[in-house]
Amino acid sequence: MFSPTLHEGGPAKGTRSSRRRQRPSPDTSLQQPKAKRQRVPLSETTFANPDVPPEMYEVKADKIDIQSAKRDGIENAGATRKELSVRSKKPKQGERSSKGDGSIVLTTNNAFTVSKLPALPDRLRADAQSKAETLVPSKGGLFRGQALLNFSKDRQHGAIYSSTGYALSLTHTHSFVWPYTSTTSSPETFIFTLPYPSKHASDPLPLGSLVTPSASSDEPGLVIVMPMSGKIAYWESISSAATLDFIRQQRTGVEDSISGMYSGEHVTQIVKAESAGFVLVFSTGRLASMSVRDAHGRPGITVQFLRSGLGGNALGFFGTIRHALSSTAFRGEIAAARTSHGSKVGERVVVAATSKGRLHSWKIHRGGHHELLADSDIRDRLVDAIYEADPATATFPQDSFEVLDFTFVPRGLEQKYIAVSRLSEALTHEEDSLQHALLLVSFSKQHQSRYSLVEVVIGPEGPRVGIVRPVTSYTSPVRSGSTEKPRIYLPRPGLVAFIVFDRAVVVTSMVAPPDSPDAQLQKDSHILPHTFEDVVDFRDEETLQVVGSGVEEPTGNGHVQDDMRPHRHRTKSPTLVLLLQGVGTVRIAVTDIDRFASDTPPEVTAKSKLEQAVFFGVKGDNPLVFQGKRDLPFSTQEIGNAAIELSHEIVSSKTPFIANLPASLENNMKSRVVYLEGLIAYLNSLRIDLDTRTRWMLLYNAEKMAVATWIWQKHEQFIAERPKGDKKTLISETAVYINEHQKTELNPAVGQVDPVRHWFINDVWRLDIFVAWAYQIIKYHFTERLADEAGINRLVWEAVTVNNGALFEARQFRLTRARQYGVDPKDIAGGNAMHEPWTATYFITNNLKRLVEFCYQWLERYSGQSPEDAPVDPRLLESIRHLLPSLTSQYLTSLVEFSTWAALSDDAQAQERGRTYQQTYGEDVYTKILRLKDFNLWEEAIDLAKEYKAFDSLAEVVVQQILALEQSAVAGNTTDSAAQENLALAKLKKQKMGRLFDEYEESFAFRAYEVLLDSSGVQAVLDFPYDKNGYATKFLRTKPELAKISWINDIEREKDIDHAAETLLDLGLTREQQVWNKKIELSLGKLALLADEAEQGDSVGSESEGRNGVNLEKIHHALELIKIQDALYSQILPTIQEGVDESAEVELAVKEHATLIPKRQKAFHQVFEDSISRLLRHEALQPHTLVDLLTLASLPSNHNDTIGDQFYLALKVAKYGLKGEERSDAERLIWRRCFTRDDWKRVNETNEKGDLDQLATVGETAAYHTLFAVVDEQHSNPKFHPFVRPSDALGVFTDSLDRRFDNMDDSFRNKLLDAMRWEDKQLRTWIDKAQLEAWYRTTRECAEKTVAVTYDRLTAAKKAATAAAGAQVPQVQTRANGTANGSAITRLVLGGGGEERKTMPGGLFAL
Repeated sequence: MFSPTLHEGGPAKGTRSSRRRQRPSPDTSLQQPKAKRQRVPLSETTFANPDVPPEMYEVKADKIDIQSAKRDGIENAGATRKELSVRSKKPKQGERSSKGDGSIVLTTNNAFTVSKLPALPDRLRADAQSKAETLVPSKGGLFRGQALLNFSKDRQHGAIYSSTGYALSLTHTHSFVWPYTSTTSSPETFIFTLPYPSKHASDPLPLGSLVTPSASSDEPGLVIVMPMSGKIAYWESISSAATLDFIRQQRTGVEDSISGMYSGEHVTQIVKAESAGFVLVFSTGRLASMSVRDAHGRPGITVQFLRSGLGGNALGFFGTIRHALSSTAFRGEIAAARTSHGSKVGERVVVAATSKGRLHSWKIHRGGHHELLADSDIRDRLVDAIYEADPATATFPQDSFEVLDFTFVPRGLEQKYIAVSRLSEALTHEEDSLQHALLLVSFSKQHQSRYSLVEVVIGPEGPRVGIVRPVTSYTSPVRSGSTEKPRIYLPRPGLVAFIVFDRAVVVTSMVAPPDSPDAQLQKDSHILPHTFEDVVDFRDEETLQVVGSGVEEPTGNGHVQDDMRPHRHRTKSPTLVLLLQGVGTVRIAVTDIDRFASDTPPEVTAKSKLEQAVFFGVKGDNPLVFQGKRDLPFSTQEIGNAAIELSHEIVSSKTPFIANLPASLENNMKSRVVYLEGLIAYLNSLRIDLDTRTRWMLLYNAEKMAVATWIWQKHEQFIAERPKGDKKTLISETAVYINEHQKTELNPAVGQVDPVRHWFINDVWRLDIFVAWAYQIIKYHFTERLADEAGINRLVWEAVTVNNGALFEARQFRLTRARQYGVDPKDIAGGNAMHEPWTATYFITNNLKRLVEFCYQWLERYSGQSPEDAPVDPRLLESIRHLLPSLTSQYLTSLVEFSTWAALSDDAQAQERGRTYQQTYGEDVYTKILRLKDFNLWEEAIDLAKEYKAFDSLAEVVVQQILALEQSAVAGNTTDSAAQENLALAKLKKQKMGRLFDEYEESFAFRAYEVLLDSSGVQAVLDFPYDKNGYATKFLRTKPELAKISWINDIEREKDIDHAAETLLDLGLTREQQVWNKKIELSLGKLALLADEAEQGDSVGSESEGRNGVNLEKIHHALELIKIQDALYSQILPTIQEGVDESAEVELAVKEHATLIPKRQKAFHQVFEDSISRLLRHEALQPHTLVDLLTLASLPSNHNDTIGDQFYLALKVAKYGLKGEERSDAERLIWRRCFTRDDWKRVNETNEKGDLDQLATVGETAAYHTLFAVVDEQHSNPKFHPFVRPSDALGVFTDSLDRRFDNMDDSFRNKLLDAMRWEDKQLRTWIDKAQLEAWYRTTRECAEKTVAVTYDRLTAAKKAATAAAGAQVPQVQTRANGTANGSAITRLVLGGGGEERKTMPGGLFAL
């Protein structure tokens, strides 16, 4: 024991003394003791340490500052000082206070709350701030230079003493003691300058502990142990230690040192064992008991080493040599030592555990006596038990096993807590001979650790291992450089354990899992039953780590004697208190410990994790970290569902973390926006693949919140702009008038009287309804005359502003934040799982359309009035006009969004509505944009059309603007200068139109030319001067209906005769419907082809020749068909001369020429009537139609002489107009109708007929005339061989019809097929009953012989005429029918001075 002398100044002064008396300062005479309990507040620089070089830092005791003398005494540097706070600091904006105690809630969930206590010495707070400013990471995340040195110098650690309400913090030079439960931010602080400071910054920090107050004091004492030197200082009371007795000049502290320490040995732990004193743990594995009071209760320090096998206790020379050579001569490093009450007063049981799993226990007495109780190595049993309980540890090496800490299980618990605990029956034992402990152990590999809590019961028969509680939520390894080792706490009532690491705390339930079949199956399968376990993580910063901890246990109910110490914190549930360097004091308080023992214990949910990250992670000064540490133990689906639920709660203010009656609604809404941003940021940090539906729903909620904030700001603007007494804005009216089923109703009984704020707090998630209701408000006020015109005008302006602004803000938000939410803003989410986009609901889209159209009417209503005469505010009216294009844009976008969404839906009703919206969009994108020009919004209309690629409306607006300027220039009331200005502006607009050609190419140019063609004619198209890329030519060429203009453009502008010929050919062959036009176009095309060949001359290649030859052949065939059609028309024309109109002409023609068609064959009549009407309208008939007319018509008897045989002409139509199978079928049809035209039964009846009569009968048949014409044609065209026997003509078009009738109804087709079968039946009758097959051969032979005879006669006549003398040369026809029309009469015409005709009988009579 050490007693100070008068001159040595006490424990707070250095031990170095001098025999020389110090000279008094000139300013002072004798040192005066300071007044008792005088307290002086400390500044941040009072104890500022000087900078020293690295590795040479030595801390010395402060010297007496003689210059700081005062009138009532001097402040001795060796005396302790107190900090007094005048007032507490105001919390920062946004910090959450709890229960009025000044604490700041850092996070909370359904199990516990983490809060930052306000009380912290100003010196420690200033040090923390300076560290945060100087400790800046360099490249690679390393800390260099002076910053790292300062951090090493300012290390600290400490402890929490809940029984007294004080906290202790120790640095190399000072100790700080303060009431951590104080509600002020600058509490009364006791600062002690250590008497024997560390020599180096790298030395272990001093160890200290508060001592239980003596009977005469309410404040605890303090004991300090210097680990390296073994020096000990003790103050009986922290308050009296700060005061010197003025009369005796004597200090109240004592000093001593530990004798018997080995070389290199130092103290590692000080364990409180009152009233028996303390237990010191040494680095060699030794333990010693220390007492700070003698047997009479007076201050006095004694130290005595405990005898055990944990470390060598031998003294003397050899022992010293051995420990000088090696400091590892112990059997194991002490991981932890703890004490519990003994059986007698003044006794304590001390248990020590090595890191390798060896346990020792002693019983120590107040006087320092001790006895060894147990010494056991349970490493193997611990490892086996963990491997069995937690199969995941099997992958960790066994030699990595380590005991980190242990704690005693509390005794004397209530039965309700014992019943639910997962610990063994040892909870019920109260014997002092049995020690019940809970060990924290770990396995490690690489950068991962596996922790477990293991129950160990130490009894007279030896230790035994109980339950194993694996820790699954935390796997980070223990950092080697951390100030404090991991700690385990199991406060009363033993249901929740706290595991403290340097930057994390694990809160884990010790309640037994529920007794259920699922739990039993999990147990049998070695699957851990789920109980509560959560982690509180702190930021990874060098200046932030846990440097001390302690627990607060529930008071009352017999747990702990409830003394009335002023600073003690009283709690109903266990609490962990941390000293967090760089932050202050942090409390982790269990919310309701009884809930852990209930049937519905707390559990970690995905939503609770999201809530913590969102509501507390958004604060930049929060020392807790909620992302990046570890993955959440939930599936992606669970996290997604929780995110959607939380997002909805934020938007609807249904979460307890958001005030439902804020003073500033705007700040409240902005904070909700920030929370939603924090939610998606946290989800992105988890790197999980959320489904598209979840991402879109989160984005929609964020959009609604941002837009609602904007609307509220507009509401305040509207209120400010309205006159006094008229503060009902459109927004406030909407909040009132919305249907009660579409909003949260007010409850006036509880004071809810503001419907606007109530809506913005509770119903933002229904924002689509709110926006759509703007039009309803106008409609209601207008129809019910609830406001005058000026009031309606303001409502319209507000409605347009809100609708346009809300949807614009939403889509801008979507565009800028889509990447953050992982969606493509151009793609609308669809599918049955997705609701329609809230910006394109039926209600919004429908009312937007109505609002736009109402604006048209409203603007037109006052368009002709001057601003002075109008009863409305012209500024608002002008604002409505300027907002109209943007409002139109939002409406069109809503249509597109809905139709896109509906196309992806499986709902038939949604798809149908989507198609309707798509059709509406196609109409309104033209009409609504075009309507803007009526309000002189030309440029806005052009911009809008360009935005939506609405080239129809763009072309219309651009061309109409040019035409309007040109028309205005030539108007009679326009001045010359105005006319010139308009013409110049029109020229600029034309140039702009040309640039639009270059930008949008054919998409715009073609439509612009269409508008120009309709409004100004073809010349305007051909004369447009700013078409640099020939879009006019391309336009004309791609429009078949403009081919008549295109070929002119090809010749005049492009000088392209070849393409002009192709255009004319295509027009005449495939597109022209009028036969006269077709004839002209084909003729011009033929002329162009011939001109092209002549122009190219010898340079033309064979390919070009072949192409032109084919085209000329096509033209020839088409012209031949036209000739035949004209010939047929000439036969019909005489019969319709008396027709007064088209229908009368058709009726006359049918009556005259359909006589051979049986009346019962109505299908043939219908076909004939349709065909004859086309002929009379001069339509270019299809080949099949022309064949029908020629084969069904009854022509005049002399038609053979004028046009030729009708069936022969039909065969030529098939030749020129049809190919392949179609031609073959047509020829069979022609011959069938030719064969059925005559009565072959009469021909076959040869009885009583001479040969001449029979030949005359055969010569009168239609078959003979047709065969004669065909044979005659073969003399000039041998390839013409359309012969079909009667039997081969059977069956054509009896099962199917030609392509003309493909799209006609089945009833008509069936009737026509019946008519065809009737024809077929007639032909078969003649074949079977009248030998038609034989008569066909006979008739053909006759026709061939007749043609041969006729040609012989013509040849002879030609020779005779050539040989005859005379001046005249006869002109002889070289065909049997001179006009090649199929006539069966041979004509020989001899021309002379006059014309003499001699007609010889032809046909069979010529044989």
